[in-house]
Amino acid sequence: MKYSFILLLLGFVMITSCSEDLKTYPVGEDFIDNNVIITVIDTFSLKCGTFMLDSVVTSNTGRILLGSVIDSNLGQTTSQSYLKLKNTLFDIDTNAKYDSIGFVLNYDTYYYGDTTIAQTYKVHRVRKIIEPDEGLSLYNTSNFPYDNEVLGELTFTPKPNKTSDSLYIPLNFNLGKEIFDKLKDNEINNFDDFEQYFNGITIIPNTTTNSNILGFQYKSYTSSNNSSMRIYYTISDDDNEDNDSFIDFNVVNEDQFNHIESNRLNTQLENLETSETIISSSYTNNLIYTQGGTGISARVEIPYLKNLNKISENGTVLDGKLLFYPLKGSYDNNPLEESLTVYVVDHKNRIIKELGEAVLTNNKYDEFDENTYYTVDLTLYIEEILSATYTLNYALMFQFSDYKKTVDKILIEDDNAEEFKMKLQVSYLTY
Repeated sequence: MKYSFILLLLGFVMITSCSEDLKTYPVGEDFIDNNVIITVIDTFSLKCGTFMLDSVVTSNTGRILLGSVIDSNLGQTTSQSYLKLKNTLFDIDTNAKYDSIGFVLNYDTYYYGDTTIAQTYKVHRVRKIIEPDEGLSLYNTSNFPYDNEVLGELTFTPKPNKTSDSLYIPLNFNLGKEIFDKLKDNEINNFDDFEQYFNGITIIPNTTTNSNILGFQYKSYTSSNNSSMRIYYTISDDDNEDNDSFIDFNVVNEDQFNHIESNRLNTQLENLETSETIISSSYTNNLIYTQGGTGISARVEIPYLKNLNKISENGTVLDGKLLFYPLKGSYDNNPLEESLTVYVVDHKNRIIKELGEAVLTNNKYDEFDENTYYTVDLTLYIEEILSATYTLNYALMFQFSDYKKTVDKILIEDDNAEEFKMKLQVSYLTY
């Protein structure tokens, strides 16, 4: 009778069931008594979709992101960077002579896309001081006005794995001369003077080809070997020999940010317009998507989870685990992350809290990828939903742990007809 009672009530939490979906395990008398049963349920209804965060904090990440990539699923992703610059040297020898100016970009080994394709960067002068209108952060949606005039440009083929390597973009000779003379003539004596005169720069990638997005490092503005604007000059000594010197204008950490755009025209995510818009996986070939930088995020809701309470007046969750598969073949050129961060969001897709990690299980010797999947421990989450005195309209959001400074993507399967379907498995004890 108890087994039939449990089967009847499982209709509240399951869309379909079969003999393999439900297992019961009577617990021996040595545990409590023979009325204790552990029920394993793995046919929960899951409501899956893709949404986009309202904005992503992209300032003070330690990474300059530049480039453009076109993706058949996510459209065109472009990252342009805004940089406020700061120098620490204001006294220049009266015998100093100006040589040239350029911008140095130091690789940090991050890349996304095809690095065999040449890319072009153009530097423009920003016309407003780079700082937040309010708060302390700048976002992927932030932007500032800049001059149409190109201060300098460079076309190159990337070598992102060479941390000792860097790019050098020659800049307008007259700009460097003007800055140098102002320093030498004491018209610029401190950082505030410089900031008022030179608000900063933005570096814009070529967007007409499908190429790559690269990461360049910056550190504290007092650090050496930094990505920076650099003015070269020489000083003649008493022997009439020239000594080469330079002044670095380093990146100000908190006021550097990456403006990351996603053009999803003619993709299945084209109508992803506000943070409350959710596109069901039924409209995206039974896939849900996550991409760093743009805020595109996979969302999983378990609508009937609270009906577990109807199984028995006396019961408790022993274990809850969500399992999902990345789409086979979608990560051949972009290796999977060892883990994804799982967040709890509300019905308006506002982040409530960080829940934990989805951990990758990856058997490298499995040529069919049958053992390549992620698992999430949801035991505490399920307990929170079941114990709440009112309905919590919560869902789960999956993102990369470093999504504020990457544009990586992952495609997650959500096809109930397929072998690699997403599944929630709960072990429930009744007594």
